[in-house]
Amino acid sequence: MRKYEALIVFNMKGSETLDELTAAIAKVLQEAGAKVTDTTNVGRREFAYPSQHLTHGQYMRYTFEAEPSVIRQVRETLAIDERVHYQYYTAL
Repeated sequence: MRKYEALIVFNMKGSETLDELTAAIAKVLQEAGAKVTDTTNVGRREFAYPSQHLTHGQYMRYTFEAEPSVIRQVRETLAIDERVHYQYYTAL
């Protein structure tokens, strides 16, 4: 298993709170086979330009351990989730 870091930008226009969104994404990671070791709230940031009618987003950083195949599965799952505006993964 390798260590990874995911930067997820949430679309906060829904009715869910930040804690609910954070737990939902952690659950997606765990169901795919990842072991989440840390979750950090990076804060609300304004975008340089509007993106998909959004001017800002809530940034969360997840640190986890997983097999490389898990990244693909999580990326595909979150790509169709309208609560997630952007996702970026890097190996540590």
